[in-house]
Parts: sequence; structure tokens; C-alpha cells
Amino acid sequence: MTVHTKRWFIYALLFTLLAISMLDRINMSVAGSSIAREMSLSPTALGYLFSSFLWIYILCLLPAGAITDWLGTRKAIAFAVGLWSVAQMGSGFAGSLMPLLVSRLGLGVFESFTNPGANSVIREWAPKKERGLASAIWISGSLAGPSAGAVLVAWLVSDFGWRISFVITGLIGLAWVCAWLLIFRRPEDTSWLSPDERTMILAERDAPRAENERSIGYRGLLSSPTMWGLFLTQGCLTYTAYFFLTWLPSYMQMARGMTIMGSGIYTALPYGLAIVFCIALSHVSDRLLTPQAQHNGLRRYAVAFGSLATASVLATPFVESTAAIVALLTIALTFSGASQSWNFALTNDLLRTPADTGRAFAFLTLGGNSFGILAPIVTGYLVSGTGSFTIPFIVCGVLALAGAFVALLGARMPIGETAASTPVVPAPEIA
Repeated sequence: MTVHTKRWFIYALLFTLLAISMLDRINMSVAGSSIAREMSLSPTALGYLFSSFLWIYILCLLPAGAITDWLGTRKAIAFAVGLWSVAQMGSGFAGSLMPLLVSRLGLGVFESFTNPGANSVIREWAPKKERGLASAIWISGSLAGPSAGAVLVAWLVSDFGWRISFVITGLIGLAWVCAWLLIFRRPEDTSWLSPDERTMILAERDAPRAENERSIGYRGLLSSPTMWGLFLTQGCLTYTAYFFLTWLPSYMQMARGMTIMGSGIYTALPYGLAIVFCIALSHVSDRLLTPQAQHNGLRRYAVAFGSLATASVLATPFVESTAAIVALLTIALTFSGASQSWNFALTNDLLRTPADTGRAFAFLTLGGNSFGILAPIVTGYLVSGTGSFTIPFIVCGVLALAGAFVALLGARMPIGETAASTPVVPAPEIA
């Protein structure tokens, strides 16, 4: 029996979803100096503008997860991407700091649906044997965004002005929503799937959600030690990811004496290589894990190994050659991205109540971003206080080592297994 691979269209949509999300985030970073000159913004005002997105994003994660579980993936993602794209375009029409701040807050509110929605789609569409690969393809969008997006936005800002850059990137998001609504349905309802592929997906994924399926809610998730272990592991890995996203070009310029263009090239290069290696490693990981091993949570060993490899970032300040720096950064970015994707897949492996998928990934994302939001701030203080990047790199390495330890010891037991095994008794009908 021949099984086709049209489900990869869905994986491609998820990859571009996260790439567009990252593109819209970095637009402000690239255009910030131009905006500050035009609006006469102080560095402090610009700092508030940069940070506003992340603070509101974190606050909205848990509600976004619950709404995703309620609306379903197709509606929730289309709703969120459509509105955040409108908010992104609104930045281009802002005449002062306040409307610009409002547009950034809107972006943060609706981008909070990204991770809960995408991981719910992976649970619906990816066979268990392919879950790690699907998660890696999706999270590679977070590497593609900084790699290609910074160049695109820099070109738009340089040749057409910062306002046009926000309008164009917002239009890209709206075009994606049109493609999403045209293509996406649950596998059960998708007409363009072959019968063989649909049968394979439905047989090898988790059982489909029932209307009266039991949910443990946030209270049940927060009472699970495993959920907290996944939360902390994601935080340790995301700290490094945010450190690279916010400080890597400055490190190349300040510590390595590179030009702006040179720092851009040597930032894009390890990100681009990491996409390829992250997807390849996740494919190998899936091939090595049997369905029973995944069900038992053995993917945690891959997460721990990837966290240990991410700790190679410790050596970066102590090498001299550019080739060695690129190699170390590529290794750290590859395994940081791969380990995050494996941690997402591990969450799906251990979660026994599909009705809580959106909530679980909202909480996991909260863990990642609670650590990640500290990375640019802590790094700034450390660089100011020590005059070098050595301690910031050591902090990243130590957190990666801690993430490996937590993954091995804290992500061992199923989440919501008792609730999943308890039958739901329907309420008696009233005549």
C-alpha cells in the first residue's frame, strides 16, 4: 500500500507560520533606530517599545491556550494571524509613540496563539513516529525568521522607509491566512488527502477528541511534576535562544570587531545551517524511537542530549578563529532548536488528555518565555559590568546543563493519565 506525504503541506504551513511570527517581531528591532530618529524617541522610550511585545505576549499565553482548545485549530490560528497582521500593518501608520505602542501590544496579544495552536495541529496531523520531525520543521521557522527576515526588513527600511516595512510584513501574514483557510482542515475532513494517507494518520496519531472528552484544565496541569519539568527545561533552552536572537549581532561587532554587514552575514550563516541540521537530527531521532518508547517518555533522553550539546556555547568566548566561532554557534543553535522541538514533542508524548493540548503548550511556552525575556536584560547588565561577553556565554551554558538534568529527572511520568482513563459519564437527559 502506497502512503503519500501530502501532510507535509501542513508542516510547511507551520514552518512559515513561525517564520512570519519571527519576521514581525524583528521588524521593530531592525527599524528601531529609524523610528527613534523620526519620532525623537529616547533610548528609554525605545526600550519600552521593544519590551512591550514580550510582556503582553506572556500575559496572554494561558488564555490563548484555553481559547485554542475551545475554538479549534483552524479558527483560532486564522483569527490570531489575521489580527496580528493588521496590528503589524498598524505600526506603519502610527504618527507617535502611543499608537505605535498599541500596535505592538496587539501583536503580542495575538501572537500568543502561535505555539498552542501549532502544537495542537501537530497532535492532529503528525503520526507519533513523525512527531519529533514535525515539531522540528515547525520550530525551524524560528531560525528562518532571523536568518532571512533581518535581510528582508533591512532592505525594505533602507530603500522604502520603515513604514513600508511594517505594511509589507503585515500583508505577508494576511496572505498566509488566505492559504491557511484554503488548505487546512483536520485530517478527517480534508478532501485533498489520499485515503491511504488519511487512514495512516488517523491510525498512528492519538485518538481523536470526543465531544465529551475529559479535561484536567490548568489546575490539573499545574499539579503535574512532569509539566513543571517540561516548563523548566523549555526555559533553560529558550534563554539561550533569546540571547542569540537579541545579542549575537552586537557580540560579533563589539567583541569580534566585525562590521554591521559582516555581523549580519555571520549571524545568518549559523542560523541557516542550524535549520538543516535541526530537521535532519529530528528525523534520526524519530527513527530511533519506537511508538512504545515515545509513549513511555523516552524522548527525554534526546532532549537531555541536545541540552548538553547546547552547552558547547561555553567555549565560544575562548576561541579565536571565525570558522571556530561559526562552528560553535551552529552547534549551539542546532541543538537549542532541536531540543526545544523535542521538548514540545515530549509534551505531546506524555499528555494523555488531548482536550488540554492548547493549555499544555501555552504553559510550556510561558516557561520558555519567562526565562527568555530575561536573557537580553541580564546580558546587558553583565556586559556593562564586566566589559565582555564571557559571563553571558557561561550563563547560557550552565542553564543548558541544568536543562539536561531537569529533562532526565523531571519529565518521566504521564500527564493526566488518571483523568484520561476515567470514563466520562454523560449527564442524564431531561424529558
